[in-house]
Amino acid sequence: MIENVRKYPVITVAVFCLYYLVGIGGLYNDSTQPLFRALVPLTLMCNLYFLWLFHENADLRIYLAGLVIYLAGFVVEAIGVNTGAIFGVYNYGATLGFKLWDTPLVIGVNWLLLIYSCWALTGLFTGNRWLRYFIGSGLMVIYDIALEPVAIRLDMWNWFGASVPLHNYTGWFLVSLILFIILDMASKNIKNKIAPALFIIQFVFFIILNIIYHFS
Repeated sequence: MIENVRKYPVITVAVFCLYYLVGIGGLYNDSTQPLFRALVPLTLMCNLYFLWLFHENADLRIYLAGLVIYLAGFVVEAIGVNTGAIFGVYNYGATLGFKLWDTPLVIGVNWLLLIYSCWALTGLFTGNRWLRYFIGSGLMVIYDIALEPVAIRLDMWNWFGASVPLHNYTGWFLVSLILFIILDMASKNIKNKIAPALFIIQFVFFIILNIIYHFS
């Protein structure tokens, strides 16, 4: 079954496009929004599963790197939400599910799938590792700019202030840079036929939701 799925990356990407398109409608509609918000943690887990499914030539190093990135992402967020020192002063809502130390366990999954898919995307443009570190970190910040308004509206997290602090974006850049280096140490040349597309799909998903919410 798994091998059969791996044969059809284009179909898999098309299914993800359809899934996120349905998600846009479900999150916009007031009557269906609670259901679709509840599906967010499951969606993140499914995204990560399919990324790993299409990863080529997996070995122990990439699994260890994945574990380190998950744990690092969770710990950074736990420190951030409890101190305000990394991203600014914020707290998590109910949408991302079960929390430990006021931090959703699934937030580490989100960091892992974004770092992995963004690293794969940068590999399409350059093989220079330092360019990839900084381009990737910049892309992560741009992604977060698109994510923040939607995340706040859907009660993923909330900021104590009138707007998202600049501190948050510098934090995203630096944390992303460190996590890219960790991933690079395990697997510089990631071969994954759906990872770049998944990063783009998610980014476009948030852009569209921002536009819809702005004009609604």
